Amino acid sequence: MKIVVDSLISKLYESEILKLDPNMEIIVLNPEDHTNPAWGDIPEIDALFLSYQFLFAVRDHKHLFEPMLEVAKKAKFIQSGYSGMDDPFLQAVLKETNAIVANASSIYGKPMANYVLAQMLRWNKRIDLHIELQKEKTWMPNGGDGELTNKNLVIYGYGGIGKEIARIAKSFEMNVTGIRRSPVTCEFADEVTTPEDLMDMLPFADFLVTVLPDSERTRNIIDKKVFKQMNPQSMFINVGRGSAVNEADLAEALNTSEIAAAALDTTRKEPLEKDSPLWEAKNCYITPHDSAHSLMSLPRSFNLFLENVANLKDGKPIKNLFEL
Repeated sequence: MKIVVDSLISKLYESEILKLDPNMEIIVLNPEDHTNPAWGDIPEIDALFLSYQFLFAVRDHKHLFEPMLEVAKKAKFIQSGYSGMDDPFLQAVLKETNAIVANASSIYGKPMANYVLAQMLRWNKRIDLHIELQKEKTWMPNGGDGELTNKNLVIYGYGGIGKEIARIAKSFEMNVTGIRRSPVTCEFADEVTTPEDLMDMLPFADFLVTVLPDSERTRNIIDKKVFKQMNPQSMFINVGRGSAVNEADLAEALNTSEIAAAALDTTRKEPLEKDSPLWEAKNCYITPHDSAHSLMSLPRSFNLFLENVANLKDGKPIKNLFEL
């Protein structure tokens, strides 16, 4: 088999690749070296690992887009290091290659679930208020709601990441409802239902978490109708694509106390525009799309690549297969 990896992966994991197959031919490309003729000399290959190093290089160096796409066109299987497929380069890969493509959505569940629970605790324990009081050297007990036990959590977008959020939430003894188009039974959710039931659940939800992809169906799906239906003491958290949220409606809901708080790891435009009303909306906590960041992400994504290369070799199903 022939595979293409970036120079960092080769340096860190070449021995792991050769354990899979001592006869594996490893072709190494260095994204830092944009003029290396090797980019144009790649033969037909069995697998390409589009790591963060490759994808960031294509994003930051536009002239690398076409050479990298030509490499992708020669691959039978492509493993992306991203969880989603809305990146412009990955969209080109889907449209212009015949490769089997897999994403890495399954590897980001743990750090993203950690983020969601951290934001819940941040609000429920009034962490920001305590920080401000400490700055003022003021001793004023305020424990917020105290705990997450028996709080009602609704997770809209109940895939791998949603299930991991549910798993950790259950360790806090929360009541968990998952929402997805095709309901499934899951040991971590008390119920998994369809989007048609969302509006009926909102008055009873203490937390609404969205983990939705970007699509025509999901754009602006979280809007003023949703916020008006929510409990005034509730918190909204988005770790899916920012396009799912009508940001003007969210800012208004926060400023008029239709909901109590929001935590956003993604926004419609990134970086978030300076004049966005979200920056100054009441109890709105914004992070720069980094909830998935973890020191474990690279080894997890590479192990997924190795697993899928083995599956490809043995004729087994590809994990995280992306289907249009």
